[in-house]
Amino acid sequence: MRKDYQVTWEAASSLRLSPRLLRTAAYLVHALVLGSILGCGGDGDAQAQGGAFKESSSFTKTASTDPRLEQIREIMQPKSAVANSPVVLLDAFERSEPASAKEGALQIGSARDVDATRQPQDFHSRLSWQVGVDGKQTASISFESPAAQGLRLGLQILMLPMRSVLRVSGSQEEPAVEIDSSVPAQTVQNNLNAGVPEKDARRYWLPTMRGARTTLEIELPADMPRSALVVSVPQLVHLWTLPEQAEQELDLTKAVAASCHRDATCSPDFDATARSVARMIYVEGAGAYYCTGTLMADWNDTGTPYFMTAAHCISTQAAASTLETAWFYRSASCGSTSVDSKARYVRGGAALLYASAATDTSFLRLSSAPPAGVVFAGWDANTARPPTPVTGIHHPRGGLQKISTGTLNSFFNCTQVSLGLSCTASPASTAKFLQVRWTNGATEPGSSGSPLFSETNGNRYVIGQLSSGSVNTCGATRNSQYGRFDLAYQAALKQWLGPSSTTPTENLTSVFRFFNPRTGAHFYTNSVLERDFVISTYPVFNYEGPKFKAFSQAGPGLAPVYRFFNVQTGAHFYSISPAERDFVLETYPQFQYEGPTWYAQPQAGNGADQMYRFFHLKNGVHFYTLIKAEADFVRATYPDWQYEGGVYYAWPN
Repeated sequence: MRKDYQVTWEAASSLRLSPRLLRTAAYLVHALVLGSILGCGGDGDAQAQGGAFKESSSFTKTASTDPRLEQIREIMQPKSAVANSPVVLLDAFERSEPASAKEGALQIGSARDVDATRQPQDFHSRLSWQVGVDGKQTASISFESPAAQGLRLGLQILMLPMRSVLRVSGSQEEPAVEIDSSVPAQTVQNNLNAGVPEKDARRYWLPTMRGARTTLEIELPADMPRSALVVSVPQLVHLWTLPEQAEQELDLTKAVAASCHRDATCSPDFDATARSVARMIYVEGAGAYYCTGTLMADWNDTGTPYFMTAAHCISTQAAASTLETAWFYRSASCGSTSVDSKARYVRGGAALLYASAATDTSFLRLSSAPPAGVVFAGWDANTARPPTPVTGIHHPRGGLQKISTGTLNSFFNCTQVSLGLSCTASPASTAKFLQVRWTNGATEPGSSGSPLFSETNGNRYVIGQLSSGSVNTCGATRNSQYGRFDLAYQAALKQWLGPSSTTPTENLTSVFRFFNPRTGAHFYTNSVLERDFVISTYPVFNYEGPKFKAFSQAGPGLAPVYRFFNVQTGAHFYSISPAERDFVLETYPQFQYEGPTWYAQPQAGNGADQMYRFFHLKNGVHFYTLIKAEADFVRATYPDWQYEGGVYYAWPN
């Protein structure tokens, strides 16, 4: 069951920012739509007790992301902008063997120490600042690792000013990537929340750039002291291979390989299913790796970008924060080695929700929206029954998407040994893995984490993710082992994918409040990085401590709270309403969008209290409090603060 709601907003000239009528209507519509979605599912609760089917055809993302809301974006950066950047040149790189320190995942690069910019003072001493006509301050620095096919810089962040911008460009003709400072701030916070050690938590891996040289440009607002920037680049990742080379590495000249690896583009009947599968690049420890993963539908079709892969690929938040995904990464035509022009790349990392070696399952939520046209894969939480025809869709060696077909023939248990996994046949009651015998195609390193689909009544469902395969992948006997989705679903995944999904409140984090006595404005942040930055940089802001709690990441039943910065007054504005967000974007150009800052509930429940909002009639700033006694005091004492009611629900500190 789905319902469509259409709302037309008519803004009269007398309306100020976020008038009560607009705010109330927007909130009601948001709650109504969310309620209708969460309320759907028919008799799914009863069906889900012993297992459930979720069809992939029930939700397909077709809408493009509004470019005004993108915090990570591709731009065309003129080479002249960074032509005179100082260059940090590393020594020649020597690749050591064995190539991979992670069994199953395919290593494609190694981390290299950068002694010249290890410390912030050394990094800053190499910067040459320029001031533009708009007053913005920019500086750039380049890094070169000879013979690299690509580079990825590790930015160590001690202080990164709000409203600053990072830009990364490669040595080849390709778009640069621009990143708002809110993105690394949120990434650092996610790492800290997950218990990542402080040093690793503050390492933000910038996007992958092709070529042996990469340039980082930093832009600060006109009013920002340069001393407020405290960063360094102690490491970079040297990539020794690129996806285009994977096709050669598959050695398609062999007769057996020619039939072994089947081009996904040659199977148009699998097109929709294949659009749920993405190639992965991520950094962990001393290396960069390829794996494959799947976009997973939840029961209520919320469009939350849940993503499943193997735990032997990603099992820590530090690694999840580095994730980059490539969508529609397949051949331009059947049998071609050229990449489809529709291929799209998503950066920004992910939140690690669950990882288990028992079924080799890793379950994440992407931090950035997947591109238009992706499909959210359906799944089957019932126990598979051999012999069953199955299909694997994957990116062997990080290359163009391939399809393998075969038969699920038995249940297995697998244990880690020095040379990989040792698997033995086991009864379904105790087995954690499925074994597949391929008749067409195979799996390779880089295919790890890819989905296994079965078909029921014409619909395809995920029943597992790739854990391991035969060493001779294109030999006469080709077997692969997949972690069982049904066991992972019952163990944990149903709390996100199931019909009664909720967000556990033990993941709440504090939201800190500051007060500026000069302007009467308050500032709120759930980022320790931002909190410490404001304390050290703006003494005029009085720190008032943690005032309430919210979630730093999206989850079931939650909605993002959007943040704006008024470049004229220096005050911030917060709203949970997408309609109000869009109204501000359309009507008030002086408000700079800063993205989602935390996540709260648009409705009561789950132990949350109502957030009250006030508007100051003279200086145009807003005030928010979760404490009813404080709201009552403001209403009774300060007539200039106009009460605007409850705007969403958060949790007491």
